[in-house]
Amino acid sequence: MSEKNSIVAKHIKAAGCAAGTMLAECKKAAAIAATDLNPALPVGERINAVVAVYADDFKGLDANVKQNFVAFLTIHACASAPVMVKKVVDGETVDTPALAGELLEQPLSKHALRDVAKQVRDHAGIARKSGGGRKAVEKPSVAKVTTGSEAVSETEAFSAWVDNLETYFMDSVHHPKIVARLIELGFTVVKAAKGKFVKGVASA
Repeated sequence: MSEKNSIVAKHIKAAGCAAGTMLAECKKAAAIAATDLNPALPVGERINAVVAVYADDFKGLDANVKQNFVAFLTIHACASAPVMVKKVVDGETVDTPALAGELLEQPLSKHALRDVAKQVRDHAGIARKSGGGRKAVEKPSVAKVTTGSEAVSETEAFSAWVDNLETYFMDSVHHPKIVARLIELGFTVVKAAKGKFVKGVASA
């Protein structure tokens, strides 16, 4: 187990004293504590091992202090994880691909921080504690492609994928990959405002 760093503990305590500087103090604490992340351990254990060192420092503080600290630490642990961040372009909210670690150099709101950390956890396959968070979206079954008379044609496989597109698009793991690929191809993915519908003609 890593030894406690008094500077990390100081920032944790400071985060619990002033809501206005909570994120900033948690960010500073996580940046220093991240140097103790052990790459030899699985990602989840790597993060938990560092958090455990400061368990006493979190006692009596707002629960958000620990949650924000863990969120920042998670991003440090998986800095190369691909994520999607929302940016406003010409009045529209657009999903933009980025690497998690790049966002540590930018100001993040609490909600943006939690969203990025969740994407990182999903990418790393870190399971949430039972009973917490939203239920996972049920993955659609994919037909097995075989040869001979049971073979599924490319057109049939594609049609099945399109039929299940909404499920894939709403899934926290598949959504960033789909959007990132579309952006690479030059398309902009913009969700229509509530109550509005996108007009267009479907191709056969």
